[in-house]
Amino acid sequence: MTRSTTVRGLVLVFALSPAVAVGAEQLTYAEEDGSIKTVQVESVTKITDKEWKGLIDVAGRRKSFTIPMRRVVTFRRGDTSEINQWSKLLAHGKRLLAAGQLATQGVVPGAEETFSKIAYSTEKGTKGQEDTERIETWHNMYATLYLIETRLEMGRKGDGAKLGSALATIQEFRTRTQGKPPKEVQVQVVDPKGVQRAQNVWCWGETHLTPDVDLLEARVLAAQGQMDAAKGVLDRLIDEAKKGVFSPHLLTDAVILKSDVEAAGMASEGQETVFRAAGVNLSSLSRNQPDLFGKKVLGRASNMMLLRGADLLLASAEQQKSTYDLPLARYTELRQTEGKSDPVLAIGATAGIGICLTEKGQGEAGYRALLEVVTQGYEHPEQMARALYYLGKAAPVFAKEIDAQGGDGGFLRAEAARWWADLRERFPTSDWAARAKA
Repeated sequence: MTRSTTVRGLVLVFALSPAVAVGAEQLTYAEEDGSIKTVQVESVTKITDKEWKGLIDVAGRRKSFTIPMRRVVTFRRGDTSEINQWSKLLAHGKRLLAAGQLATQGVVPGAEETFSKIAYSTEKGTKGQEDTERIETWHNMYATLYLIETRLEMGRKGDGAKLGSALATIQEFRTRTQGKPPKEVQVQVVDPKGVQRAQNVWCWGETHLTPDVDLLEARVLAAQGQMDAAKGVLDRLIDEAKKGVFSPHLLTDAVILKSDVEAAGMASEGQETVFRAAGVNLSSLSRNQPDLFGKKVLGRASNMMLLRGADLLLASAEQQKSTYDLPLARYTELRQTEGKSDPVLAIGATAGIGICLTEKGQGEAGYRALLEVVTQGYEHPEQMARALYYLGKAAPVFAKEIDAQGGDGGFLRAEAARWWADLRERFPTSDWAARAKA
């Protein structure tokens, strides 16, 4: 049983089919038209930087399947249903990582210790039990990838020393790609306690995971505050990703991370300039993608960066560093251009328009725009929660306008409390619900 690649930081979040067994390896991939599918993997025949090949489960039957690697959205190895003990342990480590159980607690191993055990093991299994006991090179390789991710997360949560350990593990990863199995080399291993030791390990040869490790290196360097070094890594990765072999998600992740690095420490207006430029860049890159899938991924990422920039202009206005006219104009432009073909962008821009109008004292116009988000944005919970909050603010402004025209806006003043009650009921843990309690 199998599976392979990386963490995708943006653009698409895909629900797994209920038919896919829990704990089994899964392949999420794109069809030629850009539509996304998820299947259970029965076994892997071959994975290179150009193609994924193996057997998948289709309605309970095993089917041979080959797909270009650039159309693989996610594939991460580790399978609890696999007969091999190392596959099971790898899957267990993945669950620990997902649950945030990173460090060992007492005698209970965390994700870091679990992945370390697999990454550096060279056990071949006893005669007659090789299938269940033997560790394969891909066990080592994926465990090392997950170990880097684990240490990055530990560093982000305050253990700065783990960021240094992550960089050391990245160097180990690269050393092990410089020779083909069964060659062994000696590396300097940093164990979960921070102790460094020399150890002989297996090599893997070239691997399709190399660009994912490059992206992780940039994330680690950025977390350490080494922004110039992070940008250098990202520039090289982007140049390679532009050639069209890598997944378009990798290109979008790299461009977006670079913009985050460049915008770090800037005021809202400066950040907006950076993100808008990234959006324009992604839009330009999308036109050179070799397939519809790539064009869709980069196009959506471009729109999200443009929306992110507009949201920063709104934040600047809310901090009273500018008026609401500029974000209102940007949101309106986005809804009338890219928003016509991207529902996600349209909903976000409409919410922004409603907020800006409300804050400018245009209660009726703001209320109607926000109401449009609430009635159409069921698939976008963050925008829905934001719209419910601002409907509670728009309603009394709209009520005053009705009063001024000789009417009775009392029903709208009552609506304000109901919108916030709805917000607290539907999104009780959101920041917007917390603001509605104030």
